[in-house]
Amino acid sequence: MPIQTNIVFLYADALRRDLSTCYIIERALNERGVRTFICSRRNFSRFFKHIIPQKLFLLGQIDACYEQHVQHIAKGYNSEIFFMPSEGFLANSQYKLVYPEIFEFSNVEAIFFWGRNSLQWFKENRIIDNPQKLKRVGYSRLPIAREYQTSVKRDKKIGFIGRFAALNDIYKRGLLDFYLSEPSLSNRVQTAARQEIESKAINCYIDLFEFIVNHTDLKISFRPHPNEDVSTYRYLTERYGPRFEMNLGYDVAEWMASCLCMVGVSSFSYVDAYATQTPVICLDHYLKTKSKALLMEPVLEWMYECCHLPDTLDDIKRLLTDRHLKPISSDKFNNLIKEEFTGESALVFDRVLSELLRKPLKPRFVDGILLFSLKFCDFILTSITRFMRKTNLSFDYSYYYHPISDGIKGIATSIKKQLNLGILHE
Repeated sequence: MPIQTNIVFLYADALRRDLSTCYIIERALNERGVRTFICSRRNFSRFFKHIIPQKLFLLGQIDACYEQHVQHIAKGYNSEIFFMPSEGFLANSQYKLVYPEIFEFSNVEAIFFWGRNSLQWFKENRIIDNPQKLKRVGYSRLPIAREYQTSVKRDKKIGFIGRFAALNDIYKRGLLDFYLSEPSLSNRVQTAARQEIESKAINCYIDLFEFIVNHTDLKISFRPHPNEDVSTYRYLTERYGPRFEMNLGYDVAEWMASCLCMVGVSSFSYVDAYATQTPVICLDHYLKTKSKALLMEPVLEWMYECCHLPDTLDDIKRLLTDRHLKPISSDKFNNLIKEEFTGESALVFDRVLSELLRKPLKPRFVDGILLFSLKFCDFILTSITRFMRKTNLSFDYSYYYHPISDGIKGIATSIKKQLNLGILHE
């Protein structure tokens, strides 16, 4: 027989993308006497069968976390579901993947949207019993990134964004696995495009690594994609020694704020770079991969508005050695941030918390025992995972194996103070 609890479950779909948001919410709820548990793909489905929270905050891909059996249990026990997508700005044709038609959205207490277009698409294409459940709150990482911009000191290092999940899969799948597993020709075409971009990019990265090590006093800081096998990069550590570091921190904005500039192919992480005022050098023009990138993600076109776009290798090297390099922006991109990444409040978390706390939860002694049990069981699960396959730990959060950095703690404290004082970032 499942046990109902007043512990709020906070689901972080990807450790290095979603943890900061869930941790800040956790800190704010804990201060208000609400017990919380941050869960992940590793433990959520297992725990939800036996311990049913009154409130469940889902941050990620709804098809990965809000499965049919979870819907059934949540509906049967009247759990309040709050959903925030991990990808909230897409082409209109892609929103159907974020908000699948098979889900009963009327069972959700609130859906948090990043901006105007995603909210409008949902209103026009999905059914919900009460439109008041649809909340435009903004991109939760913007206030986090802005805090890092003012609190983190820049080091003498160049950040390289890892985007090699096809060539360097976390589960060690080969290239043929991706082709054979795709259901349609269009998917296979996208897979081919992704592999071409990654192949060209890694060759360019190595050229730039050699240039940095041999002709500058700068350090290389490389941050792999969450879906990559990080052990592969031991070759670079062996080759470049202390001039090469691999960043596996839990917040991309904290890393970006510490670098002089970013280098990479087109990516939505440019928005975090924009918020931390970190210059971005995009390689798409030089690699001649822009059409391939847009084939996979049409809205990446917007990211070219906030980055340097060199045409030659010499241009890239010149930008890398420019100690006064400034971020690129435009009225068009600023307006995009305003329309598609900003909600009613620039702080974002105040709107989310007001929904989570709308119906107060009374603390219960038994919940303390349940919370200890949840954390202990997660420790066992994580330890088994660590023993069987270490790569899984880089994707799913664990209270025991992923200690929160001082940087994230500081940002959470700062945002928590603003929540308490009612101060809004503009």
